[in-house]
Amino acid sequence: MKSVIRMLEALTKENWEACLNEDFQVQIDDRNAVDMKLVSVSGFGRNLNGRREAYSLLFQGPDQPVLVQRIYRVQQPQLGSMDIFLVPVGKDAGGIQYEAVFT
Repeated sequence: MKSVIRMLEALTKENWEACLNEDFQVQIDDRNAVDMKLVSVSGFGRNLNGRREAYSLLFQGPDQPVLVQRIYRVQQPQLGSMDIFLVPVGKDAGGIQYEAVFT
């Protein structure tokens, strides 16, 4: 796994789409992590101030533990390591869904 911490400003919707349906490791604390799958990448169809398109990500996590909304260290082999604000937004048969929005 890459040890590089990515600057989120440099990532685009297309970077994430290349990782659709892949697993990400979400660090809960110093000793515990859960795996989540990136299940959706949605663009908002507009660029803000000439920068990248605003977009949202939807991750599918396990039923337990249910993570509270806050910033988590997220790692994935292709994208590396980054800190992302995750918000639980729903539950289905596959587990808990978490959203991250980038404007």
